[in-house]
Amino acid sequence: MNIYEKIFDRLTELHMSQIELSRRTGIATSTISDWRKKKINPQADKLVAICKALDMSLVDLLCNGDEKEEKVVQTDYMLDERQIVEVFRMADNETKRRLLRYFELVEICNQINENNISKKNKRNVSVIQDIDGNNIVVINDIIFKGKRSINWKDVREYLKNYIGDFYTIASTGDIVYIGLDLPNEYSGSKYTHSMKGMTAKAKANAAQGIPELIEIAVGKNFRENNEEKHWRNAKFGWYRYNSRFALPVYDEVGEIERYNIFHASLIVRHSEDGKLYLYDILLVNSFLLTLLYCYLNQDLELF
Repeated sequence: MNIYEKIFDRLTELHMSQIELSRRTGIATSTISDWRKKKINPQADKLVAICKALDMSLVDLLCNGDEKEEKVVQTDYMLDERQIVEVFRMADNETKRRLLRYFELVEICNQINENNISKKNKRNVSVIQDIDGNNIVVINDIIFKGKRSINWKDVREYLKNYIGDFYTIASTGDIVYIGLDLPNEYSGSKYTHSMKGMTAKAKANAAQGIPELIEIAVGKNFRENNEEKHWRNAKFGWYRYNSRFALPVYDEVGEIERYNIFHASLIVRHSEDGKLYLYDILLVNSFLLTLLYCYLNQDLELF
């Protein structure tokens, strides 16, 4: 089976549209369509992003069942470095090219595996549009719970998984990075600890949707930095973007009764290194919108 065929089979399996794959990978929808129309495979430099978006390994994408078994058999021995160098030295140019590409793919596989391990909590998040065309990040799991209060230490540890990542705001093209300061500010600010009940629970669980909240953000607003303590990490000022997310509310038997919709204000600092960094997320004018589960599926268009 060709690579492009595996990609479209996986899209069908995940009930994912080409538009959603485009959003997750940054690959143009026209390019994705061409894979099937022209029966061509994606470029090699796109494979990592595709695997990440489709939650599959490079081995699954690049190899068929027999090939995967063969790889396991063939790697059941060890070669020392001298043997590897000798094999490479004696090979023709085409074989050398293939060997180098193989080692590149091995490194890519390692990066994907390391990334999957670091993301210890798999996110159950999707992006939908309401009947007015507004994007909403739907966070389907409530992982931070507390009858009296939220354990913000757990939230802080969860947020550390994002450090070093970056996401592109679709409406502006701005790239927003996740720096070392986000976990502490998000979970430990005076604003956060002043929150109680539903709003505290909402902000804690919004951490799961940070990538998507950034990507769908709109309404870029700027203000200069007037605080001396931020003269370096916000040297070029602050930006505020608007975003929205939804959390499920369950009835007594554990069925989804409705979704609570929240307005979020993304606070982004413009650092002295010229990059934009997410600093915190504030809940602004949060409101309840009762959406029956069937209504969510019928009247909101999935990407």
